[in-house]
Amino acid sequence: MPPTIVLILIAVLVVIVLAHGYRTLTALLVLRSLPSGDADTPSSIVDGGSVALTGELTVEEPVETAAAAVEDADRPVGTYLWQSRFSDNSNSDLTIEDWGWKRQHWHTFASGIEWGRFGVDAGSQTVRIDPSWLRTALDAERLEELEIGGINKHDRLSVYLWDSWYTYLRNRIEHRSFRRFAGYVQRHNNEIDLNRYLLEARPLLEGDEVSVSGEIQVEQGEPVLRGTDDVPLLLSDKGFDGHRRWLKRRVLRKAAFITGLLVVAVSLWFEVYIPLGVLIVSWLLYGAYNFVQDAGTLLEWIRS
Repeated sequence: MPPTIVLILIAVLVVIVLAHGYRTLTALLVLRSLPSGDADTPSSIVDGGSVALTGELTVEEPVETAAAAVEDADRPVGTYLWQSRFSDNSNSDLTIEDWGWKRQHWHTFASGIEWGRFGVDAGSQTVRIDPSWLRTALDAERLEELEIGGINKHDRLSVYLWDSWYTYLRNRIEHRSFRRFAGYVQRHNNEIDLNRYLLEARPLLEGDEVSVSGEIQVEQGEPVLRGTDDVPLLLSDKGFDGHRRWLKRRVLRKAAFITGLLVVAVSLWFEVYIPLGVLIVSWLLYGAYNFVQDAGTLLEWIRS
């Protein structure tokens, strides 16, 4: 029987494996739900049926905060994914404008999706998209309910909507100081400087080609595409094939990571410590690499 400290380490590794294993399983389920190819307009849209569509985004009413999230948008913004982030920089006087968002380590503490009234052109008609299931399924926050400052939770095992398997939006990404959202988000207290917090957004604009699948529900004669527990809402601006390739890569990485941790855990049970040593050395080398990168960035900023 291994020593107690080794048993504790094995237990920690098993917990991490289970968490990432569950995440990999959900990715496989989403992969199974993805249509086999970029879908053509179906011949008929039936209430309660599953539908996969690829077409141009149409926007009837843009997102309320579109101007704050997407700078100089030349077309109406139908929806955007967002994540709110804080920096590990302890200097309370350094803002995003001073230090730059690229030069800091950011930690996500909330994520969600905002939308107006939008849909996808299905040829003979427009199918409205209601992404509210995404918000519910991942317990995502509304931006207007977000509180900036105080104790910001940073849980590495959390699955934010930004990182979910259900969406694959990559054509455009925006980085905005929360100062642009003053009067819309809440502050923990009046001393909180919104310019030290970052919002990242992945928007969809009118005319963008999107691939979306889910369940049709007809409301007052209007077809609305939603997600359900049985038929998840899947949304991509890279097509279903692009979404599938990305998911497969992520599944393979997760599988390799899980396999490596299992090898370490099993070897520890048999009191073989070489795999653990390899894991520790790899982690130290990765940390040293990041330290060198950060030091170089700091020196570059000081010289500028």
